[in-house]
Amino acid sequence: MHGVKRFHLTEEARQQKLAREATKIKNYKALTQSILTKKENKVYNATEFDQTTEILNINPEFYTIWNYRRDIITSHYMTTLTTDELASFFNNELIFNMNKFKQFPKVYWIWNHRVWILENHPQVNWEGELALVGKILALDARNFHGWTYRRFIVQKIEKATGKSLALKEFDFTTEKINNNFSNFSAWHMRTKLVPKLFEMRATKDFESVEGFLKKELELLKNAMYTDPEDQSVFIYLRWLLTDELFVRNLPEDKYLEILKAELDNIKELNELEKEDNGKYNNWCLKTIVIIHKLISEVTKGKEADEIQSSLIELIESDPLRKNRYIDHSKS
Repeated sequence: MHGVKRFHLTEEARQQKLAREATKIKNYKALTQSILTKKENKVYNATEFDQTTEILNINPEFYTIWNYRRDIITSHYMTTLTTDELASFFNNELIFNMNKFKQFPKVYWIWNHRVWILENHPQVNWEGELALVGKILALDARNFHGWTYRRFIVQKIEKATGKSLALKEFDFTTEKINNNFSNFSAWHMRTKLVPKLFEMRATKDFESVEGFLKKELELLKNAMYTDPEDQSVFIYLRWLLTDELFVRNLPEDKYLEILKAELDNIKELNELEKEDNGKYNNWCLKTIVIIHKLISEVTKGKEADEIQSSLIELIESDPLRKNRYIDHSKS
């Protein structure tokens, strides 16, 4: 790297470093073997608990050790501590877990363990957890595990309070999408929230299917033109155009009008991609095929030639998936 001074170890220093690393590896292997033996023998006490901490500080992806740690908590601490003592113990466990989060925010087993802690904690601060995951997603808005955890927390709060957080969560996804269109989890969350909000008639925005759909399509248009390679946008578009909430509640002529308008938008974007990059955009081509098929279903097969033509273009643009597209062309 430029501007970084390089240090060259002497042979003696290099050998000393290798020896230290070899000792660490040897100690780690010995500790691991010891703890796995105790796990097999169902030894559950504080000493083994501390040893799981030592191993997880080195290797937080060691899921077997996370499992053993939970076995120790269940068999030892949860059977000997009072409710207040157990709450204090789990609070410390949450702190340990958070320290792992800070270092390894995308390790599934750390998230999994936190869920388990909260499921067994006698005095959970769910609102605090919601604020916490909000901060985590502020640092990395596309963290899939963070979004999954947020859904878990929201469900717990809704169950405890009897009040829906769907509208607040929808606004949260809007905030994250406006910050960065390329957020698969935020778009996906909308597919879960929108039907609930229409069922609740949460606000005036969720009274008119047609009005909402047009507003969402405008948001998607901005997203697609910003990053035409972002598959999450096209996946959400497909949901909007095919979900029963919209298809069932729109008059056929309005649905057809929206499909044709969206087809024109995607074709226009595809041509711009060809001008800029010398080739068509695969996601545009796939979406064009999908919309042609949807129009064909409404018009009783009048789009057959257009579908075939679009499939041919798609095959030429994406030859690695040629056989898949040929199968589509026969269907």
